[in-house]
Amino acid sequence: MIMEWNRIFQLVLCLVLIASTSFVSAVEQTRLLPVVTPQFLGQSLNNLPPLRLSDNASFHDDMSDMTCAPFRQQYRGQGAWAWQLFPDGLIFPSFLAGVNESRMGGVWNHDKDQGWMWDVTLGGRAPIVRYGNRSKLHPEGWQLDIEGSVHLRLDLENEMDMDANDFRFGLPISYGTKTHQIRFGYYHVSSHMGDERILRLEGMGIPHKRINYHREALIFGYAWRPRESIRLYIEADFAADRGECTEKWHFQFGAEYSPKFPASGIYPTGFLGGTPFAAVNLMLLEERHFDGNITTQLGWQWRGSRNQIFRFGVQYFGGVSEQYEHIMADREHKVGLGFWYDF
Repeated sequence: MIMEWNRIFQLVLCLVLIASTSFVSAVEQTRLLPVVTPQFLGQSLNNLPPLRLSDNASFHDDMSDMTCAPFRQQYRGQGAWAWQLFPDGLIFPSFLAGVNESRMGGVWNHDKDQGWMWDVTLGGRAPIVRYGNRSKLHPEGWQLDIEGSVHLRLDLENEMDMDANDFRFGLPISYGTKTHQIRFGYYHVSSHMGDERILRLEGMGIPHKRINYHREALIFGYAWRPRESIRLYIEADFAADRGECTEKWHFQFGAEYSPKFPASGIYPTGFLGGTPFAAVNLMLLEERHFDGNITTQLGWQWRGSRNQIFRFGVQYFGGVSEQYEHIMADREHKVGLGFWYDF
């Protein structure tokens, strides 16, 4: 009965976040509509003053402070598809609330049963080659990326002992336009129990056995952006080769609100500017008969000149542990404060 209520709660939370992101984006678009001033009412089009490009005009795709001719030239240059080695930007960005994605980050979590812990991700994802445009904010085309990371858990209540860690390596290929993106590829993940945890359990006389969990998996994901700041996605994960307690299928889907630039009049600009973000991710695991976990995040984010993104905020995690070494353990319910960096 408790598990059924948990699933109902997860579904309601997903729907609430999707509805809220749509509302915020609609408000943002409304604030950006042009205002007709009274001095122009009743005038014919021929009597209106000529439209001039302000010195402070700003374009959203790295095109600020340009006159019309260079603007057209650069726009055409970014739109033309060509082969590029080590391009800027990801055509299919990592899922913001995906706790198994490769990035740099850490969350100081508290679980009602396990106490305080620090869930850390050390790694990243980088583009290797692209056949597409040269845009940083709106990359399009075909692209090969490389990813690698270690996901580890430190026990803050036992001298920061390493509890477990998962090692991940992958080669995703992505294709995308401004509205639709797909990714497919291969990744390996293997789980390991921390030696300090093993020694502590042995000293306490507690029986323990590590799980030889590993996946050699193929993935296929699809993402849709109904608005530039909103992304909805789904991904299937099939393990062609499996280890102990490892089954074939994983599924995840979610929604994100993550503006690419500050909207005038809504969010602050300048060095200390940025935008809010919100994300939810639901993962289903065949190992637990398609039970799974839900992750929700809410906070503030900053974007760099290469479209890298640094985020800071709160996170709730509920369900099957993201540490595959504990995939058969009791469900976790964690609330924490974290930071994440995708470069």
